[in-house]
Amino acid sequence: MFDSTRHFISRRAFLKFLALGGGAVALQACDAAEPTAAPTIIKPTVARTATPAPPAADVTARLFLDAWNKGNYAVMYAALAPASQAKISQEEFAQRYQDVLQEATITRVNATLTAIAEEGSTANAQFRTHFETALLGSLEQANTFSLLREQGKWGILWSPRLILTQLENGNRIKLYVTKSTRGNIYDRGGAPIAIGVKALIVNLWPAEMRRNGVEAQVLAELEPILGLSQSDIKKRYGGQNPEWKIPIQTISPDVAQANAEVLALPGIVLEEQDARQYPLAGAAGHIAGYVGQISADELGELYGKGYREGEYFGRAGLEHLAEPYLSGGRGGKLVALNADGAAVETIAERAAEQSQSVYATIDGELQKKIAALLADKRGSITVMDIKNGNILAMYSNPGFDSNAFVDRERNQERANYLTSPNKIMLNRATQGAYPHGSVQKIITTATALERGGMSPHTPFRCTGVWKGLGYPKACWINSYGKTHGVISLQNALTQSCDIAFYETGLILHDKEPQLLTDFCRAFGLGSETGIGIQEVAGNVPDPKTQAWQPTDSTDMAIGQDTFQTTPLQVVNFVAAVANGGMLWRPNLIAKIQDFVNETEQDVAPQKRGELPVSAENLRIVRDAMRGVTMSKDGTAAFVFDKLPVSTAGKTGTSQVAGNHDPHAWFAGFAPFEDPQIACCVMVENGGEGSKVAAPIFRQVIEKYFNVKPPTPAKSNGPTPTPPPSE
Repeated sequence: MFDSTRHFISRRAFLKFLALGGGAVALQACDAAEPTAAPTIIKPTVARTATPAPPAADVTARLFLDAWNKGNYAVMYAALAPASQAKISQEEFAQRYQDVLQEATITRVNATLTAIAEEGSTANAQFRTHFETALLGSLEQANTFSLLREQGKWGILWSPRLILTQLENGNRIKLYVTKSTRGNIYDRGGAPIAIGVKALIVNLWPAEMRRNGVEAQVLAELEPILGLSQSDIKKRYGGQNPEWKIPIQTISPDVAQANAEVLALPGIVLEEQDARQYPLAGAAGHIAGYVGQISADELGELYGKGYREGEYFGRAGLEHLAEPYLSGGRGGKLVALNADGAAVETIAERAAEQSQSVYATIDGELQKKIAALLADKRGSITVMDIKNGNILAMYSNPGFDSNAFVDRERNQERANYLTSPNKIMLNRATQGAYPHGSVQKIITTATALERGGMSPHTPFRCTGVWKGLGYPKACWINSYGKTHGVISLQNALTQSCDIAFYETGLILHDKEPQLLTDFCRAFGLGSETGIGIQEVAGNVPDPKTQAWQPTDSTDMAIGQDTFQTTPLQVVNFVAAVANGGMLWRPNLIAKIQDFVNETEQDVAPQKRGELPVSAENLRIVRDAMRGVTMSKDGTAAFVFDKLPVSTAGKTGTSQVAGNHDPHAWFAGFAPFEDPQIACCVMVENGGEGSKVAAPIFRQVIEKYFNVKPPTPAKSNGPTPTPPPSE
């Protein structure tokens, strides 16, 4: 059989064989009678490679436009013809695009090729660009560019008009922002909290100063008037288009009048502007907040919303929370200017939306009262409407006067606010986080009733010192040489018996260590309330995140351990207990009003959740809290003697690390029969809650319900000592 694997020889091997002389040997092995024929020389065929055609012009055109959509300026620049690249560097090219996008507040570009025609080594492309802007809405343009083929490659002949058609013949664009007058902030009854007044803004026109050779004189003359160094003034307009008028500082009409001659120098342009005034002054600094000028570092996304460096915007409090309403929707006109600065075309225009005024939930008179009540004590008072979560008053002490942030002559006062070791700018009601001590016993009682298998009559025995964990833990009453004796769960809340709650904490621990943590979170602790001004979440001790022992549960039951709660969170859950279980989101804005268009919008209350406690168990808790202020055994009953308004509440005296007095707490509601308000008083390192915070709470109730304090009885003897209390 013929074996092809043994006798097959390839054409290439055969030719090589011949070339090496092997052909002669092979022929000798053949029949000698056959005549020898001259070998046929086979020439291999060499395939010719065709010259590739250059890519079509539309490939380059689409590449350029797609790169623009993605903001890839390096790819765009690489697509330019050599002649165009010779006229502008890649860095300048990218900067030109970025400057236009920023000035026009363009947030998105969608450029698409619509048609292209080639003719020899040239081509003409048509495209459409859709721009989305932050300030002016949508903008569309039809545009064209030419391409040139050189050395087999297409390149785009570029000019600035490819960005916007109006950018030809050396034109540039300028956005003129329009805005309405900033709205006012009123209290719930219409009294002013923050109102607009007239002021003047000093603008500098760098090109005009330089044309007149007065730049150095202007800087020197403005230094004492504006309270800024010459270098600081120059920084505010440095690096910007010299033909723009750049805002530097606001001054009052009186200052402008006193310096009229200086302010008439070339390059200084005065414009009337709205300023702010805060009638409640130091009584409402943290609530009112303040406005401040926007620096270059802060501008960021505010630029796209129409804000410019040097303008004012809300920095804190209601001024910040209500900024979208108070400032209104800004409008503007995007204009093409020629080399002389004259307008040649309006590219896009949008009218400003009317600003609105805000009515806060705050009661101005109550606000002034609570500010006076704290006097020189560090701490806070918060009052809430239990039916909707509206904040009726909130004061943090030490406080600050918002007027210092808009009055140039009060720079030193403002600096003291910002740098004081007393943390003046800290809103202690929303940003102060503390252990809340025995106020926690409200939640512990609710948990015990709902999930701990206990009743209001569950008995405990207080001997002054508890050794349930093998070491002594004292009840507060032990320091007075007393005990609570046999006491029920409900009375333990009224009398704030620590030992009863150590026992309760241990019972809950044995059932499920996580149980009390979960209830605390359901009561709103450990998370921000959503009030809309700066706040902290605090901390709820959690067996899942830390090593946990029975002692942690017993400490947690009385509000110690690693608890961190804010007074706002406390008043929030006390209000929920009072209203039957609804946990509201605290609210500071009651309604928004547009005086020009004569419209108003009420702000509806928003729910955070519902307490996981039955109506009956909440009633038991409320009854125990009523006992705190109205029964002979209540820890604060002596404070509320002869008060004509019924109350309920809870004292708290929370221990702090180091050699410091404890924090004093009192949180409660009134009237008991038909609850309307909840209030939390917290005094840092104030001592006992019943003797420090509870009397302040009483004065808040007297003010809100317009009742007079009782006339002190005449006595020739010594002032009676208050009973033992927490």
